[in-house]
Amino acid sequence: MVKSGDKMMYDVIIIGAGAAGLYCGAHLKNLKVLILEKNQKPGLKILASGGGQCNLTHGGYINAFYAKYGAHKSFVKNALKSHDNKEVVRFFQSNGCKVLEREDGKVFPASLKASDVVKALIKSCSDLQMNYGEAVKEVEHDGQYFSVITDHASYKAPFLVISTGGKSYPTLGTTGDGYILAKDLGHAIVSPKPGLTGVVTKDKALSSLQGVSVDDVELTLFKDGKANTFCGPLLFTHFGLSGPVVLNNSRYMNKGDQLSINFVNRSSNSIENELLEMVHGFGDKPVAYWLNQLGLVDTLKRTLFEQDEILKQKKLASITKEERKLLMGRVTSYKLEIESLIGYQNAMVTVGGIDLTEVDPKRLASKVVEGLYFCGEVLDVDGDTGGYNLQWAFSSGYAVANGIIELNKIQR
Repeated sequence: MVKSGDKMMYDVIIIGAGAAGLYCGAHLKNLKVLILEKNQKPGLKILASGGGQCNLTHGGYINAFYAKYGAHKSFVKNALKSHDNKEVVRFFQSNGCKVLEREDGKVFPASLKASDVVKALIKSCSDLQMNYGEAVKEVEHDGQYFSVITDHASYKAPFLVISTGGKSYPTLGTTGDGYILAKDLGHAIVSPKPGLTGVVTKDKALSSLQGVSVDDVELTLFKDGKANTFCGPLLFTHFGLSGPVVLNNSRYMNKGDQLSINFVNRSSNSIENELLEMVHGFGDKPVAYWLNQLGLVDTLKRTLFEQDEILKQKKLASITKEERKLLMGRVTSYKLEIESLIGYQNAMVTVGGIDLTEVDPKRLASKVVEGLYFCGEVLDVDGDTGGYNLQWAFSSGYAVANGIIELNKIQR
């Protein structure tokens, strides 16, 4: 490290010691690197992820990952393919963090302790300078060097990496600082909102089902005159809906959108045909007999039809067309309206961030300012649950490091 005036000089400055920033630093070999972190400790969000167990990636082939990032699957492809889940596993195991893969494909540290993931990252960055408790206040660029001013000192480098995360879990320090810095440097920001989060519904009729889950539902989202259907497990909460089918698709949801739930995840036509067959073949049986054949949990059936107990006991042969329509509506198209999304304090990720049209997808370098790079959640990239967001953090961190190293080889 040398001093330029009153500014300390480095090859690379990384802002943010989270998953992406640390992984990036770990792969910047033979360069003078400074990592600045406003928290007193690194990797706080890693420590909180997965209930403290840290689902750090997913098993399987990397080609299956691309579709887990919504509309941005084309953008993430380069980084994920260049440094895939197998590379991430090798990295952690070589740094003392053994891993295990569950039957559902989720990969965790073998100890089930997120702290082991952080320890491995810190170990791999042992030759870097890491300043904790030092918040960046301002960044300037003179065409050749970045000046990074903190509440403690000023630093200078030809390469700057912003890896400050998004706005989810603000108590852990992710308060959108990177958006401000990027905007000051001329970048556009796609308006952020909570992601991988539950939704609050206006209708509270299902609130008594708190804690009840349905293994596989068909959830249809109506917005802007269009309908999109998703399938997966649903969880009822005290505020509304959660579970993978909601979390993974909350990136598309907003206040005022309409939802329709098919609790049996089969076409309404096939269900209605089965009902009609029972009307003709088992007409002396009560409606409850048909409901029992659908495989719905008892608590769900009771809640859906608590106002229609008489109908449940009515003989199938005697139900009217209107009653058949009511039954079908409750089971295959239960309507709800979104009142709001659960906020950043409980959202796992942030949707939105640095506009991807201004970033090179291969090196994750800025197209606006030479020498500026982004990695991790600060970019407008969000993945499904299951380790895909940490995989993006690691792959994007590696892409940035590799891009800087390749450029330095050309320059030196």
